[in-house]
Amino acid sequence: MFNSAWRLNRRTVLRGLGCGIALPWLEAMGPAAAAGADAPTRPRRFCGIFFANGVGLPGKDKPELRDWHWFPYTAGADYEFNKPLEPLAPHRADITILGDLSHPSSREMVGHATGDLWLTGADVRYNLTNSISLDQMIARSVGHHTRVPSLVMSSHGGVGPQTRATTISFDGEGRAIPAASKPRQIFERLFTQGADGDKAGRRQALARGRRQVDVLLEDAASLRRRLGRPDQRRLDEFLQSLSEVESRLARAETWIDKPLPAVDADRLNLEVSPEGPAEFIRTMFDLIVLAFQTDTTRVATYQISAEDGVGVCERFPAIMGLGKGHHWLSHHDVPTLAKYDRFLSEQYAYFLDRLANLREGDERMLDNTICLYGSGTSTVHNARNYPLVLAGGKSFGLKHGRFLRQSAERPLGDLFLTLLHRFDIPAAKFADSAGEFTEIVA
Repeated sequence: MFNSAWRLNRRTVLRGLGCGIALPWLEAMGPAAAAGADAPTRPRRFCGIFFANGVGLPGKDKPELRDWHWFPYTAGADYEFNKPLEPLAPHRADITILGDLSHPSSREMVGHATGDLWLTGADVRYNLTNSISLDQMIARSVGHHTRVPSLVMSSHGGVGPQTRATTISFDGEGRAIPAASKPRQIFERLFTQGADGDKAGRRQALARGRRQVDVLLEDAASLRRRLGRPDQRRLDEFLQSLSEVESRLARAETWIDKPLPAVDADRLNLEVSPEGPAEFIRTMFDLIVLAFQTDTTRVATYQISAEDGVGVCERFPAIMGLGKGHHWLSHHDVPTLAKYDRFLSEQYAYFLDRLANLREGDERMLDNTICLYGSGTSTVHNARNYPLVLAGGKSFGLKHGRFLRQSAERPLGDLFLTLLHRFDIPAAKFADSAGEFTEIVA
């Protein structure tokens, strides 16, 4: 029987928390894992691309805007593109447009929180505790093959405030993973080799980090015997997180002396600014392609814009001459918002062009990459019927060429669960999933 009179020493708790807080910094110093001997010949990849504030869906009361409705009007293989998605027409055979999918726990919430939840599906109605995102679950499985387990980017950078995140990636504890936003810094992190002195410093820091984790694991093992079952379960979750960090630190040391891939940056404008939205977004996509092409990473996320007017991305439409900010358009100017929707589709089409034109043996890079593009709201922050376009993944057994519209609102977790299984990740459930999304599997 657990003795309720026994209490943890405050100094012990703070010591543990101190190590826990320091570890993400140590992980960032060497965010890599040694490539295993069993690495597949052709890498399998995932990319998630998010934009905020929903899309233009003009109603029947505005027949003159009928062609600017984001979703097609007819489901199935014979759908016709409306103007917002028309730039994706050349990729018809490689994409599936998805309708009536959303995370059940967020449907009654204000849509501003959807950036935080788009890849997690967490229920934050009663607290702000998030959960692991889809990309990070995939990174856990494939990240050990690459120097960088996952590449997290956004136009604004950082993590932003809770429910208005400027990242769409969240770790195993539900903590926001800071997004990189400066193209030159991203390039240098991926492809610039540090000096020998820098490597020595990194090696020492990683070794210190491993020693800290070892001490904490030893203390926790002793502490566990003194806890009741509920606290033991919570401690076990913490220990699992520590064990994962310890593994990353150990694998990171093996990459320090491995040469970085030689890349040609001539076609990249690494000085590009968000003040030029099209070139900026395309440069971010180019960096993802380059990271995939060199097998520096197999998992990437890019948040093009953040919810509720947060970040530099809010100004993109105004800079382009489309009136006011993105958030304002979503509330007050559907016709102009729809034109901005088309602009975003043009950028996604550019990314798919790049992936489709790179060969990997007898396949295209797009065949070995699953891309999910979309938002977490439909109109005016309505967190239902997410606008989504799934692309690529032919070698995973995905089939495309249709607009899949559901008869009733369906958990997006169904799709995520099926994608995890395409990566051979034996998940039984994802968020509020009710089953497999077999419609996308050949």
